[in-house]
Amino acid sequence: MNASKKKIYIFGCTMWDVVGKPVERISSGKDCSGIITEGPGGVAFNVAMGLSKVLTANSFELNLVSVIGKNEKTQIIYSSLIENDIKTKYMTVKGRQNDTYLSIEKENGEIFGSINSSDVFLSSQNDIKESFSYICAMHKQSHAKAILIFDGNCPREFFDFVKKETEEEIFTKYFIPANFSKLNEFKNDAHYFKGFNLFINLREANVLIGSPSFNNSIDASKAIFEKIKTETNLIIVTDGPNVACGVSKKQIARVKPSVIKEKVSRLGAGDAFFAYFLSFKELNPSASIKESLSAAVEKTQTFLKNK
Repeated sequence: MNASKKKIYIFGCTMWDVVGKPVERISSGKDCSGIITEGPGGVAFNVAMGLSKVLTANSFELNLVSVIGKNEKTQIIYSSLIENDIKTKYMTVKGRQNDTYLSIEKENGEIFGSINSSDVFLSSQNDIKESFSYICAMHKQSHAKAILIFDGNCPREFFDFVKKETEEEIFTKYFIPANFSKLNEFKNDAHYFKGFNLFINLREANVLIGSPSFNNSIDASKAIFEKIKTETNLIIVTDGPNVACGVSKKQIARVKPSVIKEKVSRLGAGDAFFAYFLSFKELNPSASIKESLSAAVEKTQTFLKNK
């Protein structure tokens, strides 16, 4: 293992995104004109791509740990990963189907509705566990530190396994649910994620907290931190265009994002925000939470405007 590079492993779905972009106001039951686009996606894939835009291959090694089918889309997905220096060693090719994300947007780029089919990833947990065990054994033997990132498609059974096998002094763990419905297994159980850094939105935070619920990211982030705090824990709670709040044992910071007025797709914005935050944090170890959040906000604005 090349000890000179810091290893980052991203666990979760690689999907085939199908997105409908209307050119007029959309409503239920209405057949409207627009554009349909397709391409690789999924939270894990998007995060890996976002990290690759900032973290150079000279200092960091990005590994996507995921599952795809063998079909006409496979080479497109692999080509995207290879072109961006994302390692495919832990990619499992199984069956002929891909996990799929179907989304319909509003005319301003916000999501009108979506369907997430992650059966391929969920039915391949033994393969994911095998890769995870190999990664853990390798780093425990070398004592080389690594970052582990998990998306919301990872089931609780897998997280049980992760918690048993990871050592805090070697592995830094991040969890990005990316969909509040994926947290039903952890409802009112924020304490479960002690030892993880959480990057969640306000709705997801309230699922983990249970009762009472909070109507702002500042109070929500503080409440979750109190349940899972450690010396190194970091909690980030975002609230759309309102306030992104970060809490650690030593710091609390809030940043208000700029409002996007252009009619651009918001798809992948949350994944990009996390990737830019983590990238800045890794490249600037002494940076404050506020500096990292502010950098992520600025880069995400550029990401959306360039879509």
